[in-house]
Amino acid sequence: MFLRIFSLSVCVLSLAACGGSDSPEPEGATIDCAIGPGADYSSVCTLEAASSESEPIFLIHHPDGGFRRLGFDPQTRELTTLDGAERLEDLSLDPTNAREFAIGEDRYVVPLDMLTREP
Repeated sequence: MFLRIFSLSVCVLSLAACGGSDSPEPEGATIDCAIGPGADYSSVCTLEAASSESEPIFLIHHPDGGFRRLGFDPQTRELTTLDGAERLEDLSLDPTNAREFAIGEDRYVVPLDMLTREP
């Protein structure tokens, strides 16, 4: 009996220790995204610029905590995925103002001036 109560107490304390640590909101500009199949665009994603010696790196944060890591070549204005096996599909009709692209079932619109700024 003692062992059952002790085990239950350890489980409850372990679960309590896991909660309560909210991570801060990501820093960056809000962009339009449609997360998941059939989703409509809304301004709920955040574009965070990071530094790299070879090329600009960007993180797109989803409202559910997910993210995408992208590379951007300022010379060719080409976006590339830096994580995962899913390919980036360019959907831009007019890439001079904004880049519209899809990765898997998620879609994004990023104004070009956000990609060409220094982090």
